[in-house]
Amino acid sequence: MMNELTAGFLDLMARGGPVMWVIFLVAWVAIIMLVERGLRVYAWRRNAVNDQRMLEADKSFIPGKDLMSGQISGKSPVAHLTEKIEWNDVKGNGDVAEQLNIQLAELMPRLEGTLPTIAIIGSLLPMLGLLGTVTGMIQVFEVIALQGTGDPQEMAHGISQALLTTASGLIIAIPVIFFHHLLVRQLRYVLALTEQSMHAVYSQDFRIYQNNN
Repeated sequence: MMNELTAGFLDLMARGGPVMWVIFLVAWVAIIMLVERGLRVYAWRRNAVNDQRMLEADKSFIPGKDLMSGQISGKSPVAHLTEKIEWNDVKGNGDVAEQLNIQLAELMPRLEGTLPTIAIIGSLLPMLGLLGTVTGMIQVFEVIALQGTGDPQEMAHGISQALLTTASGLIIAIPVIFFHHLLVRQLRYVLALTEQSMHAVYSQDFRIYQNNN
């Protein structure tokens, strides 16, 4: 069974030409990035919901106080923000707001992570399929130029390459773009929860953080 699947896969890749291998490798990179981002965003959402609820219920709650320092994937963004603030330098709630906004600006690229790259890959895959179409049609015209239209088998090989790469690029790009959109929406939800939690932190007595250091 495995031998048949392997043989079928290699035959498909051979008929698609070199561009097919590029599409295959880019697809795997996109899958790995999507899985990694999905796991992180899921963890952030779960912890962001918990911290936001706790901040509303308990004014003395400190986000992420029971989690290991520096592991952003294991705590909510607001926990990371409050951990980065130099609480001993805070003189009032205005200082808290200023430092939280500064830390949020620095945190945003880490929250987005590979999402911009995934978006680029999603738009790149159809172009790779189009490249395969062009190379396939070049082969067809080369056969016509050298042998005329008397060898349909050689012409069919170029047409097959053109169609396979185009279809493969689109088939892979559609789910990549779809799941990228879902992750962006989830990240926006996490950021909305983070903003709510930040407002809750503003209303807290900042001395509880100073005493916790």
